Amino acid sequence: MDGFNLKIVGQPTEFGDTNFLESYRFSNGRSFPASYKAFVRFLGYGLLMGQFHIYIPMGTYGDSWDIRSEGIRSTYYQDLLDHDIWFDLEPDGSIALLKRLVPFAASDNGYYLFWDVDSGIENEFDIYLTDFRGTGFLKIANTLYDLVHNLTSDSITQRIPFQREALPAIFECYYKSGQFYKKCSISE
Repeated sequence: MDGFNLKIVGQPTEFGDTNFLESYRFSNGRSFPASYKAFVRFLGYGLLMGQFHIYIPMGTYGDSWDIRSEGIRSTYYQDLLDHDIWFDLEPDGSIALLKRLVPFAASDNGYYLFWDVDSGIENEFDIYLTDFRGTGFLKIANTLYDLVHNLTSDSITQRIPFQREALPAIFECYYKSGQFYKKCSISE
């Protein structure tokens, strides 16, 4: 099932901890979004649209969702509680929203993706993007399927005004090499 409509480079081999994927509950009792679960089961670990690392549950590996999500959140959350906001919230952010956002991805060029775990349609969460520099928080999708569609189509400029071209509709699989993972290159 590829509702993501992506060109897949390599063979997906790392699907993470599927027991964790199915059993984890956020503080409000909700599970991971259905589109994220489908992404993890079908594509696994790799590079999305040429730049985004969608973190999946991978135990103690450094890019595991539970490690990276907490690491990203720790860079700003105490400042948020102390009302020492050093980043822009507008156009779509607020202090209340940031308190419930959960990071789940980062790009190679400094953008982060978050779920609003108290929002969304059934079994999904709204998705926000920021760079903590000047972008503010932008709501860019309702599901991971929408995210891929919105960022790989001509409508990207409606979602991210500073982006002029659609991102490539590609997923580059990572494969395990010793203790680490390597990206399958397009030329392989």
